[in-house]
Amino acid sequence: MSTGRGRRLSRFGRLRRVGLIVLAVLLLHVIAVVWIARNHQVMWPPEPEQIVPALLLRPEPVQPPAPPAPKVAPTTKPRPTAPRPQATPTPAPTPVPAAPNIANMDPEDFSGASAQASANSGVVSDPGAQGPGTAPSGANFSLPPSATLHYATYVNGVRNEDGVIRWATDGKTYTLAVEIPLPLFFGTLAFRSAGNVGTYGLAPARYEEVRGRRQADVTTFHYAAEATPASGAQSASTVTFTRTPAVLSLPEGTQDRFSVFLQLTGLARGKPERIASPGLTLEIPIADTDSVEVARVQHIGEETIDTPNGTIRAQHFIRLPRRADDKRRVEIWLSAERGWLPVRLRQTEPNGMQFDLVYQSQEGG
Repeated sequence: MSTGRGRRLSRFGRLRRVGLIVLAVLLLHVIAVVWIARNHQVMWPPEPEQIVPALLLRPEPVQPPAPPAPKVAPTTKPRPTAPRPQATPTPAPTPVPAAPNIANMDPEDFSGASAQASANSGVVSDPGAQGPGTAPSGANFSLPPSATLHYATYVNGVRNEDGVIRWATDGKTYTLAVEIPLPLFFGTLAFRSAGNVGTYGLAPARYEEVRGRRQADVTTFHYAAEATPASGAQSASTVTFTRTPAVLSLPEGTQDRFSVFLQLTGLARGKPERIASPGLTLEIPIADTDSVEVARVQHIGEETIDTPNGTIRAQHFIRLPRRADDKRRVEIWLSAERGWLPVRLRQTEPNGMQFDLVYQSQEGG
C-alpha cells in the first residue's frame, strides 16, 4: 500500500512541477508581449516639433501666363487688285498629349513608359507659348529627370525586401510607381500614378492603390475642357473613385497620395531656397481613394539620414493632421545631394503599422 501511495505522490509531484514550468513560460511570454507593445507603440500625435509657419504656400501656377500680344490696327491703304491665290490647306491642330494608361501596365514598364522619357528634362517649357496640357516653366518648378530609386524597406522596424520607386517623364507626361513588399505571403503594396505636366506642375490623370492581394482602388481625375467661343460655358473639373460613387469637385493643383512627393521635388528643384525656408507650410489638395482634402505639409528642418551606404543630409517634411482624429502620419525627406529626390519615406497607418523606405541607390536622375 505504501509503495502505491508513494508512486501516486511522486507522479502528482511531477505533474505539479510540469504545470508550474508551463505556467512560468506562459507568464514570461505575456511579459515579453507587453514589453514589446509598450516599447514599439507608435505615438500620435508625435512629439511636438512646433514651428510657427513663416510662409504659407497654396497651389499656384509655376509661372504666370505670357501677356497677350498687342492687337495690330488694320491699315486702310488701298491695295492693287491681284489674282486671287488658292487657299492653302489648314494644318491639323497638334493633339494634346494623353496621360499613359496604367490600368494594365506591368510595373517593370514604368521606367520607360513616358514615350522614351528623357534623362535631361531639366526645366520644362513655357506654358504661354504652347497649348494646353504641355509642361510649365519658370524658376518655381523644375521636373526631375527620369530615375529608378531603390530603398531598404522596414515594416514596423523590421527589415524587409527592398522597395523601389520608378519615375519617368518626357517633359509633358509622367508615370510614377511605388512598390513596397509585405512580409511573408501578404503580397506587395503598390501605388501608381500617371498624368500630364500642366500649369500647376504635375496633373494626375489616374491613381491606383493596391494593398496586398486586394483589388485595386482607382481614382480618376477629370479636367474641365476649355470654354468654347459659341457657348462660353466651361465644364467643372471633377474626381471619381471606384471605392465610392461620389463625384467630387477637383481643386486646381490637386495631387494624389504619391504624386505630391514628386511635386515637392519639382518645387524644390525650381526654388530650393524657398522650399527649405524655416517654418514653410504648403497647402496642397490631395485626392485619396475616396475623398479630396487640403493637406498642410510643413518643413521641419534639415536632418542627417542614416542609410545602408552612409549618411545623407536632407530636408524633413511632415503632413500635419487634417483633423483631430487623423492618426495617419506621412513624412518625407528630400535631399539636394540626390537632386531633391526622396531619400526617406515613412508612413504610419491609423492601426499603428509603419512603413519606412530608406534610400540605397538609383539609376538615372
